[in-house]
Amino acid sequence: MERARSQRLAWWISCVAILGGVACGDDDGGSASGGEGSGSGGGTTAGAGLENHELHYDLHAHAHLAEVEHHGLFIDFGTPAQAKYTVGDWNSGWGSRGSEGDLTFANVGRRARLYVHLDEPTALQVRLHLRPKGTGAVTPYVNNTQHQSIFFEGEGWQDVTFSIPATDTRRGENYVLLTFGGVETIGGEEVSVQLATARFVPGDTIPDAEPPSWGTYTANVSLGGATKPAVVYAAPHAFTWYAEIPENGKLAFGVGQEGQAGGTGRVFVTAEGGERAKVWEGALTNAWSGQTVDLSAYAGKIVQIRFEAEGGQGRVAWAEPRLMRPQARLAEVGQARNVVVVLVDTLRASKLKVYNPQSRVRTPALDALAAESVVFERGNSTENWTKPATAAVLTGLHPIDNGARTQSAVLSDRALMVSEHFKASGFKTAMLCANGYVSDRFGFDQGWDRYVNYIRENQSSDASNVFEQASAWVTENKGDRFFLYVHTIDPHVPYDPGDEFLSMYDSRSDYDGPVRPRMTGELLVQAKANPPQITFTPSDLRRLEALHDGEISQHDHHFARFIQTLKDQGLYENTAIVFIADHGEEFREHGSFGHGHTVYEELLHVPLIVRAPGAPARRVDTRVSTIDVPATIVELAGLQPMPNVTSRSLVPLIAGGARPGPEVAMAEFLDERRVIYAGQYKFFVRGNLTASMFDLGTDPGEQNQLEVTAHPIAARYLRTLQGQFLGASNRSQWMSAEQRGTARLESGEAQMDAELQQQLRELGYLN
Repeated sequence: MERARSQRLAWWISCVAILGGVACGDDDGGSASGGEGSGSGGGTTAGAGLENHELHYDLHAHAHLAEVEHHGLFIDFGTPAQAKYTVGDWNSGWGSRGSEGDLTFANVGRRARLYVHLDEPTALQVRLHLRPKGTGAVTPYVNNTQHQSIFFEGEGWQDVTFSIPATDTRRGENYVLLTFGGVETIGGEEVSVQLATARFVPGDTIPDAEPPSWGTYTANVSLGGATKPAVVYAAPHAFTWYAEIPENGKLAFGVGQEGQAGGTGRVFVTAEGGERAKVWEGALTNAWSGQTVDLSAYAGKIVQIRFEAEGGQGRVAWAEPRLMRPQARLAEVGQARNVVVVLVDTLRASKLKVYNPQSRVRTPALDALAAESVVFERGNSTENWTKPATAAVLTGLHPIDNGARTQSAVLSDRALMVSEHFKASGFKTAMLCANGYVSDRFGFDQGWDRYVNYIRENQSSDASNVFEQASAWVTENKGDRFFLYVHTIDPHVPYDPGDEFLSMYDSRSDYDGPVRPRMTGELLVQAKANPPQITFTPSDLRRLEALHDGEISQHDHHFARFIQTLKDQGLYENTAIVFIADHGEEFREHGSFGHGHTVYEELLHVPLIVRAPGAPARRVDTRVSTIDVPATIVELAGLQPMPNVTSRSLVPLIAGGARPGPEVAMAEFLDERRVIYAGQYKFFVRGNLTASMFDLGTDPGEQNQLEVTAHPIAARYLRTLQGQFLGASNRSQWMSAEQRGTARLESGEAQMDAELQQQLRELGYLN
């Protein structure tokens, strides 16, 4: 067994190394100070206006995320520029990609869906370049309005054009559905057409102009004796990105024109909910003009950044456009000798005073830990139930990739668990787990010197027993460096706290309703049934939630004893402690109970608290995810990063700094929901591609669903990044234009015998 695991570790280390997906250009391209109304002057002194700044988001390195216009919007299928329009090809009708010479294309089934942004409603001419395969016509729908079918001419590559009146378009997101008739089977795939390009041109004619296909608008451009990487194309053109602006952020770029210059360049910024503002304009010459534009007025906002050029006779180049931020003064985070991760099953953030000062739940031990830790205020789980969420914490792979997504799925033995990474680095490792899904039967017994699953081994799963054994293990192994993973389950059904903890929240001795501690699992199954098999009265709800809250306080009591053991054994100061949950619990906030059924915040917003040696206590409002735990603890321990993972270290945030690139978090529910968080917004898409959007800043309880079209800038930003994530072939490099290899694992299926089924049924998992 150990030899097999060593071979598996060696296989992983030989895999493709992590690519951050964010490239850092030099500062020369955006060196001079400029602002609204400034001309093409502005000098070229390297670093002017950018002293003590660092990269926030490299727009040039993410040219594939830009919307590219040259006589209309151009979409190049079969390239890295496709995914932002097609939900990453998820459930949207798009199949495999191919190429013939310089022509790239995507195979399309009977239906293909596109989501296209327009700044204003406008009449459009749409031209598709395609090759029919098994069908004779296309019927387009725009924002659910059917348009006349268009019949193909033969079976070769051809252009198909149709008109969209302004009355059928809208500001913001426009939904385009292309439907076809028959299909042809190609390589086992049903294909109606092969689609190469789409152009959306305002007005009533399509100019005869070469479109800016992928690869033609990124190049090294020489002007005035200096060569710089740039986005470049003939005027008129526009390159549009969406981004979240940091505090005191600046936009840096260089700009110039080849050939017979004399054109004009402009940069516009539009914030979500605001009007378009011109932040720079200048005449273009044959030399680079470095510009730095102050965007501090947009701090914390999601914006559209639009680079426009017109006039002159040569290509216009925008060199190394990027967002910069002031360098932070970082704390010196010390290396941790040991690492402890405590994952509390079924604990939503809002139950804790650390996150919700109005909460009645008493957790003095956690409050004390949080007071000397980094509290991530906006931490999210990757899933709404235990197995895939915990697999993400232990592998650094998103549920879409870790494979442990269904009730019977087994985590692949090719998965490199963080326990194996620590063990290979000389650490003693232990898992003490009280959830039957995180067990050997489902592949979680990899890389542990000591492995205990209390449910599977018919031991007491109470926190009193789990933390008692955890205390004994750290005492026994205090002479070695160790990694301990403790997974408690007290707040999970069945809710059964001791009387002293129940009485904190419901001291009634005369309650005679149906809510009984050991029956709560079955009661929640009945309450979630459609139609419900039981309806709780207000008195029942009071008792039900009191039982859950009592479990949280009881857990905290035993957690305090474990923390005291670390202190008594001289281990506390040099041990990194991470406190998280796998998911939360609903108490009818959205009409149901328990978990494993929605992607609302009562299930996905979880505590994420890190105490690291040398790190000062602080609260961080950056959007983060529990999938970041593996990379974080590996860095805190001073180890080499795990290869090929989605996990990103939180250490820069712990130290008081920031991480480069967009700060977003992803979540999902099986293959039915896809969620993305950015800024104050949450956006999720269902399997049928209907979408919901919430402003968590003003509506943390998600009671007021937003119209996606009413928030065009934020929606486009979220849609773009979600499409890029879902469409990535290797999500360890998901922001990159090209991904090599894959991090996705295929899972096996466990044979669940009667004993295992009964153990899981008692936890409310199986009906």
